[in-house]
Amino acid sequence: MSLTLDDYLRIDGAAALEQWRAILCREPPRPGRRQERFAPLEVILCFGLFRVFDPRRFGGRNIHLLPEPARRLAATFRRSPGSLTSKMLNLSFDRVHGGRNEPELFLRLSNEPALFIGLYEVILKAARDLELDEAEVPDFVGLRSGAPLLGQDELQDLELGIVVREAAHDPKIAKLRGMLTQRDTERLAIQKARLGQHRFAIQVLSAYGQRCGFCGFSPEGLGAGGLLIASHIKPWAACDEPDERLDPKNGVAACPTHDRAFDGGLLTVNGGYNIHRARELEIRLADEVVDSFFGPKRVHERLAVCDLELAPDPKYLEYHKAKVFRSGA
Repeated sequence: MSLTLDDYLRIDGAAALEQWRAILCREPPRPGRRQERFAPLEVILCFGLFRVFDPRRFGGRNIHLLPEPARRLAATFRRSPGSLTSKMLNLSFDRVHGGRNEPELFLRLSNEPALFIGLYEVILKAARDLELDEAEVPDFVGLRSGAPLLGQDELQDLELGIVVREAAHDPKIAKLRGMLTQRDTERLAIQKARLGQHRFAIQVLSAYGQRCGFCGFSPEGLGAGGLLIASHIKPWAACDEPDERLDPKNGVAACPTHDRAFDGGLLTVNGGYNIHRARELEIRLADEVVDSFFGPKRVHERLAVCDLELAPDPKYLEYHKAKVFRSGA
Protein backbone atom coordinates (compact mmCIF):
# COMPACT_ATOMS: atom_id res chain seq x y z
CA MET A 1 0.00 0.00 0.00
CA SER A 2 1.43 3.39 -1.00
CA LEU A 3 1.89 6.00 1.69
CA THR A 4 0.32 9.44 1.68
CA LEU A 5 1.75 12.66 3.06
CA ASP A 6 -0.57 12.32 6.06
CA ASP A 7 1.11 9.04 6.99
CA TYR A 8 4.23 11.08 7.73
CA LEU A 9 2.66 14.21 9.17
CA ARG A 10 0.15 12.57 11.54
CA ILE A 11 2.34 10.18 13.48
CA ASP A 12 0.93 9.88 17.01
CA GLY A 13 2.23 7.90 19.97
CA ALA A 14 0.43 4.68 19.01
CA ALA A 15 1.65 4.82 15.41
CA ALA A 16 5.21 5.54 16.52
CA LEU A 17 5.20 2.57 18.90
CA GLU A 18 3.84 0.29 16.17
CA GLN A 19 6.48 1.41 13.71
CA TRP A 20 9.33 1.04 16.21
CA ARG A 21 8.20 -2.49 17.07
CA ALA A 22 8.14 -3.43 13.38
CA ILE A 23 11.63 -1.99 12.92
CA LEU A 24 13.00 -3.97 15.89
CA CYS A 25 11.66 -7.19 14.36
CA ARG A 26 13.76 -6.76 11.23
CA GLU A 27 16.75 -8.94 10.48
CA PRO A 28 20.15 -7.25 10.11
CA PRO A 29 21.05 -6.14 6.55
CA ARG A 30 23.08 -8.45 4.39
CA PRO A 31 24.24 -8.37 0.75
CA GLY A 32 21.62 -9.45 -1.74
CA ARG A 33 18.69 -8.90 0.60
CA ARG A 34 16.05 -6.49 -0.63
CA GLN A 35 15.80 -3.42 1.60
CA GLU A 36 12.52 -2.94 3.42
CA ARG A 37 10.57 0.22 2.74
CA PHE A 38 11.36 3.08 5.11
CA ALA A 39 8.74 3.56 7.80
CA PRO A 40 7.42 7.12 8.10
CA LEU A 41 9.23 7.70 11.39
CA GLU A 42 12.52 6.68 9.78
CA VAL A 43 12.00 9.30 7.10
CA ILE A 44 11.21 11.96 9.71
CA LEU A 45 14.45 11.13 11.55
CA CYS A 46 16.38 11.23 8.27
CA PHE A 47 15.04 14.74 7.76
CA GLY A 48 16.30 15.62 11.24
CA LEU A 49 19.77 14.32 10.37
CA PHE A 50 20.22 17.30 8.04
CA ARG A 51 20.88 19.26 11.23
CA VAL A 52 23.93 17.05 11.84
CA PHE A 53 25.57 16.60 8.44
CA ASP A 54 25.35 17.14 4.69
CA PRO A 55 24.72 13.75 3.02
CA ARG A 56 26.53 14.86 -0.14
CA ARG A 57 29.82 14.69 1.77
CA PHE A 58 29.55 11.00 2.61
CA GLY A 59 29.45 8.00 0.35
CA GLY A 60 31.54 5.18 -1.07
CA ARG A 61 34.99 5.18 0.47
CA ASN A 62 34.28 7.62 3.28
CA ILE A 63 30.90 6.29 4.40
CA HIS A 64 32.63 5.01 7.53
CA LEU A 65 33.18 8.65 8.53
CA LEU A 66 29.44 9.23 8.81
CA PRO A 67 28.63 11.09 12.07
CA GLU A 68 27.86 8.88 15.03
CA PRO A 69 24.11 9.66 15.34
CA ALA A 70 23.53 8.40 11.79
CA ARG A 71 25.55 5.24 12.39
CA ARG A 72 23.62 4.52 15.59
CA LEU A 73 20.28 5.02 13.85
CA ALA A 74 21.32 2.85 10.91
CA ALA A 75 22.14 0.01 13.30
CA THR A 76 18.80 0.40 15.12
CA PHE A 77 16.93 0.56 11.80
CA ARG A 78 18.74 -2.63 10.71
CA ARG A 79 20.02 -0.77 7.67
CA SER A 80 23.36 0.11 6.12
CA PRO A 81 24.65 3.64 6.88
CA GLY A 82 24.58 4.43 3.16
CA SER A 83 20.86 3.78 2.99
CA LEU A 84 20.27 6.74 5.32
CA THR A 85 22.34 9.12 3.20
CA SER A 86 20.50 7.91 0.10
CA LYS A 87 17.16 8.62 1.76
CA MET A 88 18.35 12.09 2.74
CA LEU A 89 19.40 12.82 -0.85
CA ASN A 90 15.96 11.77 -2.06
CA LEU A 91 14.31 14.01 0.53
CA SER A 92 16.32 17.10 -0.40
CA PHE A 93 15.90 16.76 -4.20
CA ASP A 94 19.60 16.02 -4.67
CA ARG A 95 18.31 12.91 -6.40
CA VAL A 96 15.24 13.37 -8.55
CA HIS A 97 14.18 9.73 -8.72
CA GLY A 98 12.84 9.53 -5.17
CA GLY A 99 9.14 9.25 -4.34
CA ARG A 100 7.04 12.39 -4.69
CA ASN A 101 5.84 12.33 -1.08
CA GLU A 102 9.33 12.67 0.33
CA PRO A 103 10.33 15.94 -1.38
CA GLU A 104 6.93 17.36 -0.46
CA LEU A 105 7.64 16.28 3.11
CA PHE A 106 11.03 18.04 3.05
CA LEU A 107 9.44 21.31 1.99
CA ARG A 108 6.57 20.99 4.46
CA LEU A 109 8.82 20.29 7.44
CA SER A 110 11.25 22.99 6.30
CA ASN A 111 8.50 25.59 6.21
CA GLU A 112 6.95 24.44 9.51
CA PRO A 113 9.80 23.67 11.95
CA ALA A 114 7.38 23.39 14.87
CA LEU A 115 5.63 20.55 13.04
CA PHE A 116 8.92 18.69 12.70
CA ILE A 117 9.82 19.21 16.37
CA GLY A 118 6.40 17.91 17.42
CA LEU A 119 6.80 14.75 15.33
CA TYR A 120 10.37 14.29 16.55
CA GLU A 121 9.24 14.51 20.20
CA VAL A 122 6.55 11.85 19.63
CA ILE A 123 9.02 9.53 17.87
CA LEU A 124 11.73 9.98 20.51
CA LYS A 125 9.27 9.42 23.39
CA ALA A 126 8.02 6.20 21.79
CA ALA A 127 11.62 5.02 21.45
CA ARG A 128 12.26 5.68 25.14
CA ASP A 129 9.00 3.94 26.09
CA LEU A 130 10.38 0.85 24.34
CA GLU A 131 13.64 1.26 26.29
CA LEU A 132 15.64 2.34 23.26
CA ASP A 133 18.28 4.49 24.94
CA GLU A 134 20.60 7.26 23.73
CA ALA A 135 23.05 4.72 22.34
CA GLU A 136 20.37 3.28 20.05
CA VAL A 137 18.27 6.36 19.26
CA PRO A 138 20.28 9.50 20.07
CA ASP A 139 18.61 12.86 20.57
CA PHE A 140 20.68 14.49 17.84
CA VAL A 141 18.28 17.45 17.50
CA GLY A 142 18.76 18.53 21.12
CA LEU A 143 15.31 18.92 22.61
CA ARG A 144 16.77 20.08 25.93
CA SER A 145 18.15 23.18 24.20
CA GLY A 146 14.82 23.96 22.55
CA ALA A 147 16.07 22.60 19.21
CA PRO A 148 16.54 25.92 17.39
CA LEU A 149 18.54 26.23 14.19
CA LEU A 150 21.73 28.00 15.23
CA GLY A 151 23.55 30.82 13.50
CA GLN A 152 20.54 32.13 11.58
CA ASP A 153 21.23 35.80 12.38
CA GLU A 154 23.95 35.83 9.73
CA LEU A 155 21.42 34.98 7.01
CA GLN A 156 19.75 38.32 6.40
CA ASP A 157 18.20 39.72 3.21
CA LEU A 158 21.58 40.18 1.50
CA GLU A 159 22.70 36.60 2.13
CA LEU A 160 19.32 35.05 1.30
CA GLY A 161 19.23 37.06 -1.93
CA ILE A 162 22.58 35.51 -2.87
CA VAL A 163 21.19 32.05 -2.11
CA VAL A 164 18.17 32.61 -4.38
CA ARG A 165 20.31 34.00 -7.23
CA GLU A 166 22.71 31.08 -7.03
CA ALA A 167 19.80 28.63 -7.03
CA ALA A 168 18.50 30.17 -10.25
CA HIS A 169 21.72 29.06 -11.98
CA ASP A 170 22.14 25.70 -10.23
CA PRO A 171 21.86 22.87 -12.81
CA LYS A 172 20.60 20.43 -10.15
CA ILE A 173 17.73 22.71 -9.24
CA ALA A 174 17.02 23.32 -12.94
CA LYS A 175 16.12 19.63 -13.25
CA LEU A 176 13.38 20.13 -10.65
CA ARG A 177 11.54 22.96 -12.33
CA GLY A 178 9.05 20.58 -13.86
CA MET A 179 8.26 19.24 -10.39
CA LEU A 180 8.42 22.38 -8.25
CA THR A 181 7.20 25.94 -8.49
CA GLN A 182 9.76 28.72 -8.54
CA ARG A 183 8.75 29.63 -4.99
CA ASP A 184 9.34 26.07 -3.83
CA THR A 185 12.79 25.94 -5.45
CA GLU A 186 13.67 29.17 -3.66
CA ARG A 187 12.43 27.78 -0.34
CA LEU A 188 14.44 24.62 -0.94
CA ALA A 189 17.64 26.59 -1.56
CA ILE A 190 17.05 28.81 1.49
CA GLN A 191 16.37 25.83 3.75
CA LYS A 192 19.57 24.11 2.62
CA ALA A 193 21.49 27.31 3.39
CA ARG A 194 19.88 27.51 6.84
CA LEU A 195 20.74 23.90 7.62
CA GLY A 196 24.30 24.47 6.43
CA GLN A 197 24.58 27.51 8.69
CA HIS A 198 23.28 25.47 11.62
CA ARG A 199 25.91 22.76 11.06
CA PHE A 200 28.61 25.44 10.74
CA ALA A 201 27.55 27.01 14.05
CA ILE A 202 27.56 23.66 15.88
CA GLN A 203 31.10 22.90 14.72
CA VAL A 204 32.43 26.36 15.54
CA LEU A 205 30.88 26.54 19.01
CA SER A 206 32.20 23.06 19.76
CA ALA A 207 35.70 24.00 18.57
CA TYR A 208 35.75 26.81 21.15
CA GLY A 209 34.36 24.68 23.97
CA GLN A 210 31.11 26.71 24.03
CA ARG A 211 33.09 29.77 25.17
CA CYS A 212 33.92 33.16 23.69
CA GLY A 213 37.32 32.91 22.01
CA PHE A 214 38.12 36.50 23.04
CA CYS A 215 37.13 36.63 26.72
CA GLY A 216 36.22 33.07 27.76
CA PHE A 217 32.59 33.83 28.62
CA SER A 218 30.34 30.74 28.67
CA PRO A 219 26.51 30.95 28.69
CA GLU A 220 26.17 27.45 30.16
CA GLY A 221 23.43 27.28 32.75
CA LEU A 222 22.05 30.75 32.03
CA GLY A 223 19.12 29.48 29.98
CA ALA A 224 19.18 32.31 27.44
CA GLY A 225 19.86 32.07 23.74
CA GLY A 226 22.06 34.35 21.66
CA LEU A 227 24.76 34.77 24.31
CA LEU A 228 27.34 32.93 22.21
CA ILE A 229 27.62 33.44 18.47
CA ALA A 230 29.37 31.45 15.74
CA SER A 231 30.52 34.18 13.39
CA HIS A 232 32.31 34.01 10.06
CA ILE A 233 35.82 35.46 9.90
CA LYS A 234 35.55 36.11 6.17
CA PRO A 235 31.95 37.33 5.96
CA TRP A 236 29.37 34.91 4.55
CA ALA A 237 28.46 37.25 1.69
CA ALA A 238 32.12 37.75 0.76
CA CYS A 239 32.90 34.03 0.46
CA ASP A 240 33.94 33.12 -3.09
CA GLU A 241 32.81 29.49 -2.81
CA PRO A 242 29.93 27.85 -0.90
CA ASP A 243 32.47 25.63 0.86
CA GLU A 244 34.02 28.70 2.50
CA ARG A 245 30.65 29.51 4.06
CA LEU A 246 30.48 26.06 5.66
CA ASP A 247 34.14 25.77 6.69
CA PRO A 248 34.37 25.77 10.51
CA LYS A 249 37.93 27.10 10.10
CA ASN A 250 36.25 30.27 8.86
CA GLY A 251 34.50 30.72 12.17
CA VAL A 252 35.06 32.12 15.63
CA ALA A 253 32.85 31.80 18.72
CA ALA A 254 32.25 35.06 20.53
CA CYS A 255 29.94 36.72 23.04
CA PRO A 256 27.71 39.40 21.45
CA THR A 257 29.98 42.31 22.45
CA HIS A 258 33.18 40.84 21.05
CA ASP A 259 31.36 39.41 18.05
CA ARG A 260 30.18 42.90 17.08
CA ALA A 261 33.63 44.34 17.69
CA PHE A 262 35.23 41.65 15.52
CA ASP A 263 32.67 42.05 12.73
CA GLY A 264 33.08 45.83 12.93
CA GLY A 265 36.86 45.69 12.63
CA LEU A 266 37.69 46.84 16.17
CA LEU A 267 39.35 43.47 16.89
CA THR A 268 41.30 41.12 14.66
CA VAL A 269 43.42 37.98 15.02
CA ASN A 270 46.76 37.33 13.32
CA GLY A 271 48.17 34.07 12.00
CA GLY A 272 49.61 33.25 15.42
CA TYR A 273 46.12 33.75 16.91
CA ASN A 274 47.20 36.88 18.79
CA ILE A 275 44.33 39.33 19.29
CA HIS A 276 44.84 42.94 18.16
CA ARG A 277 42.77 46.06 18.85
CA ALA A 278 42.17 48.83 16.36
CA ARG A 279 43.93 52.07 17.27
CA GLU A 280 40.66 53.88 17.99
CA LEU A 281 39.77 51.14 20.48
CA GLU A 282 43.22 51.29 22.10
CA ILE A 283 42.73 55.03 22.66
CA ARG A 284 39.35 54.47 24.30
CA LEU A 285 40.82 52.03 26.84
CA ALA A 286 41.52 55.08 28.99
CA ASP A 287 37.77 55.01 29.66
CA GLU A 288 37.21 52.68 32.59
CA VAL A 289 33.99 51.23 31.13
CA VAL A 290 35.54 50.54 27.73
CA ASP A 291 38.55 48.99 29.44
CA SER A 292 36.24 46.66 31.39
CA PHE A 293 34.96 45.23 28.09
CA PHE A 294 38.07 45.39 25.90
CA GLY A 295 41.08 45.87 28.15
CA PRO A 296 43.77 43.28 28.90
CA LYS A 297 41.90 42.05 31.97
CA ARG A 298 38.93 41.12 29.78
CA VAL A 299 40.24 40.24 26.30
CA HIS A 300 42.80 37.43 26.05
CA GLU A 301 46.17 37.94 24.40
CA ARG A 302 45.47 34.96 22.13
CA LEU A 303 42.30 33.49 20.70
CA ALA A 304 41.21 30.58 22.89
CA VAL A 305 40.51 27.61 20.59
CA CYS A 306 39.99 24.20 22.18
CA ASP A 307 40.08 22.08 19.02
CA LEU A 308 43.22 23.08 17.13
CA GLU A 309 42.19 21.00 14.14
CA LEU A 310 39.37 23.51 13.63
CA ALA A 311 41.42 26.60 14.49
CA PRO A 312 41.03 29.50 12.04
CA ASP A 313 42.69 29.08 8.67
CA PRO A 314 45.30 31.85 8.11
CA LYS A 315 43.72 32.72 4.75
CA TYR A 316 40.52 33.84 6.48
CA LEU A 317 42.43 35.76 9.14
CA GLU A 318 44.43 37.52 6.43
CA TYR A 319 41.20 38.52 4.70
CA HIS A 320 39.78 39.90 7.94
CA LYS A 321 42.91 41.91 8.69
CA ALA A 322 43.06 43.33 5.16
CA LYS A 323 39.36 43.93 4.49
CA VAL A 324 37.58 44.26 7.83
CA PHE A 325 40.04 45.42 10.50
CA ARG A 326 40.33 49.18 10.98
CA SER A 327 44.09 49.10 10.68
CA GLY A 328 44.42 52.71 9.53
CA ALA A 329 42.12 54.20 12.11
